[in-house]
Amino acid sequence: MRPTRWRSLGLILAVAAVAAGCGKDSTDPDPSGNNAAPTADFSSSCTDLTCTFTDLSVDSDGQITTYTWEFGGEGGSDQKNPTYTFAADGQVDISLTVTDDAGADDAVAKSVTLTLPVAGGPKADFTVDCSSLDCTFEDLSTHAGGTIVGWDWELGDGAESIEQNPVHHYNATARTLYTARLTVTDGEGLTSTKTTEFTVSPAATLQCESAPGTGQFASCALELLDDATVTVTLESRSCDAHDNTFQITQPVAQTLFADGCYDPVVGTPFDLNGGAVFEAGTRLEAEVISGASNQVTAPSLHVSGAYPTWTLSFDDGVGGPDEPDFDDLVITVTANPVP
Repeated sequence: MRPTRWRSLGLILAVAAVAAGCGKDSTDPDPSGNNAAPTADFSSSCTDLTCTFTDLSVDSDGQITTYTWEFGGEGGSDQKNPTYTFAADGQVDISLTVTDDAGADDAVAKSVTLTLPVAGGPKADFTVDCSSLDCTFEDLSTHAGGTIVGWDWELGDGAESIEQNPVHHYNATARTLYTARLTVTDGEGLTSTKTTEFTVSPAATLQCESAPGTGQFASCALELLDDATVTVTLESRSCDAHDNTFQITQPVAQTLFADGCYDPVVGTPFDLNGGAVFEAGTRLEAEVISGASNQVTAPSLHVSGAYPTWTLSFDDGVGGPDEPDFDDLVITVTANPVP
């Protein structure tokens, strides 16, 4: 099927729309339907017997007010992001129940695998830094009384590595939570293991409302109705993550800025392709790579406005009250018609 064309707005929309999904295993005490239940989720990072749990839960129309953690029958916590040291190794079931400010709740359960620390051995540690689907793993393991000689990585998608600091590309088509596992070995054969869950998301591409006021969005492009130059301006920002990167991907590939929460100065204009003139009918496509490591929803890039000026509103996927708010980066794309 051919795409629907809104030429009066300078937009070209794909036919597939994206609608909001529902929660899971949740209860909602509001029979009027005015309150949406939260969605519980979390990630974990464990070294030997000690785990840190990071809340990734979301509430689309309110705030989460209570957190109830259960640690495999050993104990629990009411903190948002607790750390807990277990008594024994093996696989342990972890559950989190969240309740919002209207009394609705949701629960999720996952398991973690624990390993015993070895006296006199190394201590595994690492960080993971992802730019869209490309992730760099940095070994931070230590050994007070010896030398680490081996690194065995499981990268969460079936890939493995024995490099100290591997780089890996993931083929995710949506926000995906992966688990990486590093086991380090010293010269005496003593080992330590750390596992960490982390989020990988494709870049956020242009999304326009499939019809005005519907709240449903579809992939789209910005179409020039005249021969024109194009100016891109960062109008505002409200974010903390590093490496939020804005790129034009069609008809030319150009990175306009690579750390949007901090640079460039708000109001800085950029002339696309050095101020070159693009022909009428040219379709502009763009994306933002989220630098946020704690994404609870997929990053999104919404389009409003009409030719010759469109406004792109980016949400980086970080959770919190009133999220997603689509004000992390606000960018305008302006066509400047030429005679």
